[in-house]
Amino acid sequence: MFCSMLMFSEVTNAYELWENHWFDLTDDLQNRVQRQIGDGNMRLEEYELKNLGLLEIEQILNQNGRSLKEFPPMPLPSYRSGQMVTNRLIREELNYDSISEMQSFESLYVGLNDDQLKVFNTIMEAYSTHHGGLFFVYGSEGTRKTYLWSTLIAKFQFNKKIILSVASSGIAALLLPGGQTAHSRFKIPLDPNNSSCCSINQGTDLARLIQEASLIIWDEAPMVSRHAFKAVDRTFRGILKNTEHCSGDKVFDGKLFVLRGDFRQILLVVPRGGREQTMEASLRKSTIWEHCQILHLTRNMRVTAQDISNHMRHELRDFVEWIKLVGEGKIMGSSFSEGCEPNWIQIPENLL
Repeated sequence: MFCSMLMFSEVTNAYELWENHWFDLTDDLQNRVQRQIGDGNMRLEEYELKNLGLLEIEQILNQNGRSLKEFPPMPLPSYRSGQMVTNRLIREELNYDSISEMQSFESLYVGLNDDQLKVFNTIMEAYSTHHGGLFFVYGSEGTRKTYLWSTLIAKFQFNKKIILSVASSGIAALLLPGGQTAHSRFKIPLDPNNSSCCSINQGTDLARLIQEASLIIWDEAPMVSRHAFKAVDRTFRGILKNTEHCSGDKVFDGKLFVLRGDFRQILLVVPRGGREQTMEASLRKSTIWEHCQILHLTRNMRVTAQDISNHMRHELRDFVEWIKLVGEGKIMGSSFSEGCEPNWIQIPENLL
């Protein structure tokens, strides 16, 4: 009825008519959105209700070849704000207390060491300059990677930004705030090949969530096949193509991506594959690796902890150094049977 009045009744002041009656025009939208996202307790703010009402009016006008632009000073709807309200996945990712996140960030930020602060500043600079980019944070156990992730996530969340935190394994995902496995979040095929894509269609809630994400963190990245990364890259390019988020020929179409891992730890498993097959399937052999900026975390915080004895500190330092040598292949293996490969490593007595 409101649209009919605008189109056929020569309303003198459409804006005044809207302001006087917007609440009655939108009284059904609260319940409709609750049903749509499956949350009966969710309450829309006044500006959200007004925006959804304007979206409805604009849609009806468009179906009749008209637009709110023809009726100044009527406000125009924000399509992005409308998606934020009606998209269940986006609302879930924004369901946090920004004040609490700000306090958390201030507490975490002061505890960053020099390595962590350098990584943090590099990532934030890439975000603030809108350059996006792909980073790989190389850090072994004990370098407090999870602490760095928590600081980054708190920083983005108190600014009301969306961060997608994923990991290659379920256990690693549990350590990330709001973490999920990469296969679950991005719908990666279980056995990807060189031409695979993820099962994410244009226009879906998940596609819109990816479009709105400001930062994507992927933990334990070396445990996933290079084909999986290529499938995600190919899917992101399709989702972001011809949108305001598109960044041309950049990897992942310009999304800010931070990978984390240690190639000295567990790599992906290639069934019945040997060393060559494992290396060929690894992230290092992917075409996206050449676009990756490597950042390092080298300071082991367990060794420098203040609440341990000097004896324990020396034992930890010896263990960390031995583990590092094992990972770098500098500890010679042995075999228990004649003719077998020397692939057994004996743990020193003082470390048992």
